Amino acid sequence: MPASSHWVTFVFYLTVLSAIALLVSGCSEVEGFSPFDKESTRVSTGRSDPAAGRLDGVIRAPKGASTVRLHATCVAGIPETRMVIEPDDNGAAVLWEEGDSIMVQFLRDGVFYYSVMRTEEGGSSQAEFATDDEILGGTDYIFFAPGYTRKSEHSNLSGERIFGLEIPGSQTAVADGVMAGSNLAFARSDFFEDGMSLSFTNLPALLRFRLAGSVAGSVKKVTLRSIVPISGMRVIYDKNGSPSYYPSKFSNTEAHASVSLTGDFEAGEMYHLVIWPGQSSYLEMEFSDAEDNFTILRSSKEITFNQSEVVDFGTIDLGNSWLGTGDISLDPIKYASATEGTKPVSFAVVPDGFTLAELPLYESLAKSALDLLFDTEPYKTYKNRFNAWILKVASNESGASVTDGNGNVVTPVDNYFGTKWGADSYNDMRADDNKVFNFVQSNCPDITAGIHNIDEVPIIILVNDSRYAGRAWFWSSGRSYCMCPWSRAGGSIIWGFPRIIPNSESDPNGGYRDRTDDDLAEVRYSPGDWRHTVIHEFGHSFGRLADEYWNSPATTASASEINRLHNWTVPAGRNISGSYSTTPWDSFLQRRDELMGIDERYSRIG
Repeated sequence: MPASSHWVTFVFYLTVLSAIALLVSGCSEVEGFSPFDKESTRVSTGRSDPAAGRLDGVIRAPKGASTVRLHATCVAGIPETRMVIEPDDNGAAVLWEEGDSIMVQFLRDGVFYYSVMRTEEGGSSQAEFATDDEILGGTDYIFFAPGYTRKSEHSNLSGERIFGLEIPGSQTAVADGVMAGSNLAFARSDFFEDGMSLSFTNLPALLRFRLAGSVAGSVKKVTLRSIVPISGMRVIYDKNGSPSYYPSKFSNTEAHASVSLTGDFEAGEMYHLVIWPGQSSYLEMEFSDAEDNFTILRSSKEITFNQSEVVDFGTIDLGNSWLGTGDISLDPIKYASATEGTKPVSFAVVPDGFTLAELPLYESLAKSALDLLFDTEPYKTYKNRFNAWILKVASNESGASVTDGNGNVVTPVDNYFGTKWGADSYNDMRADDNKVFNFVQSNCPDITAGIHNIDEVPIIILVNDSRYAGRAWFWSSGRSYCMCPWSRAGGSIIWGFPRIIPNSESDPNGGYRDRTDDDLAEVRYSPGDWRHTVIHEFGHSFGRLADEYWNSPATTASASEINRLHNWTVPAGRNISGSYSTTPWDSFLQRRDELMGIDERYSRIG
C-alpha cells in the first residue's frame, strides 16, 4: 500500500456500573441475591444505580473525560496492546496507554486488507492514532483493540466475517483495574476519512470483587469456574456489526470454562476478572495461598454477565481460616420423577474423572445436560414418564486417559471408570464395562428397589475432559452406556440449513434444490456444545439409533453406500428408505399433523 499518514481519534469507554448481580448478606428475601449459597452470610455489597447504564449499546463517557491528541506511525509487528481500566465515578473508564495499537480490516475492490494504527502516549480515554498504510477508499471498516488480534478470515457463513479474539484464561491481579491488554473492543464504520472519531464497544464483561477476613492478605490465586465459556473463545461479527459469540469451532484456541487471577491480594482492594458474556446456572470461586490452602465458594443461582457491564460481587469475607471444599454429598439425586404410566422409564448419569472437590461441578453439569435433554422432543412430551437419576462417585484424578488410538493407554489418568480414547480420534473410546454396570446396579435406586434390572437402565457417563468426543456402546441384552466429555466448554457443534433440500415435503420424487441465502437467513448457523453431544449419544444408547451421516457432495447415496454405512438391522440403524410405504418411521408420518402441533419443525418429516 502507498505510504501516507492518516489520523483518527478514538473514544473508548467501559460502560458505567450496572446492578446486574447484587449480593445481600443474610438469608432474608430481598431484591438482589448472594451468589454463594452456603456462605451467603459472609458476603456483603452496596447497592448501585441500575439506571446508570448504556443506551442502545453505545458506550457512555465517564465524567471528566478529556481529549489528548497523539501521533504514531505503524511499525513492524503487532505487540500486545496495553490499555488499562481504572475505576470511575460512574463505573470503570478505559484508558489508552503508550504503544497501544488497533487493527483495522476493510474491503477494497473485493479484497480484504489489514493495517495497524498506533499511539505513542496515553493516560486518557481519548487518543489519536495514525498509520503509514493507505487505508482510504475502502468500505466496511472494522476496528479491533487490542491490535494483536488475529487476522480475520472471510467466511462462507452467509457473508459473516470471522475474527479471532481471545480473553486470557490466566490474568494478573491489578488493584482497582485489570491486566493490561485483557480488555477487548471493536468499532465499525462504512467509510474512513482523516480525523474521524469512533466510539468503541467493549466486548467482555467484568466481575468485580473485594476480599475481607484475616486470610485475605495471603491469597495468591483466585479461580472462577463456570459451565459456560468465560475465557479463550472466538467471536463472529455479522453483517450489521453486532457481535455474535460462537464457540471455538472456528478457532485453534479452546474456549475455557474457567479463568484465574494471580498475584498479591489485599483486603478491601477492588479486583476484576475479564470474562466473556453469558449466563450460567453454576459458578464457583476458589481462593488459595502459596501453600495450597484453599476455600471454594459455590453458587447454583442463575447469574448473567452482560457485554460491557460490571457485575459486582461486593465484599467476599473469607474469614479467619481456610474452608477447603466443604461437605460434599454422594447421595443420588432424582432429577425427574415419573407421574404417568405403570412403570417408569429410567436412566442414570454417572461421572468419571471428577475428583471429590469437582463433584458439585459435575452435579451442575448433569442438571444442565438433562435440562436440555428434556427440552428436546420426544423427551419433552414424555418427561412425566421418566425417572432420571444423577449418581455420584469420585475419581482420584481429573480427566480421562489418552490412548494410542488402538485402546492402549499412553497417558494414564486415575479415574473411576477407566474412560480412555485416542489423542487424535475417539474410535477406541471406552470405559471399564463391568465397573460401569456394577456401580449403577448397586447404586441406582430404581434397580436396588427392584423396579428395573441393569439391562433396562441406559447410562450416560459424563467425563471431565477437555477433548471433544462421544461414543455409545450397547448390547443385545438391552444394557448400554454412552460417554460424553463436557469438553470444559471447548468442544462445539455447528449446524445450519442443509446444503441440498427436497423440492417437495411430500413427494420423494420431486427432485432437489440448492440452499439459498433465504434458507440461511431463516435458521442462521446455530452453535451447539457438549450437551447436544449428550442428546446425540443418548439417542444411540436409549433409542438404539445408528448414525445416518451423509457427507458426499452427490445429491443421493447409492444403495451400496447406505448398506455399508448402515449395516445394522432396525431398530439399531438403517432408518432410511427410498419408499414412503416402507419407512421404519412410518408412525411419524401418520402423526405428522399432531407432531406439528408440538413443534412446527416436524413439518419437515418427509
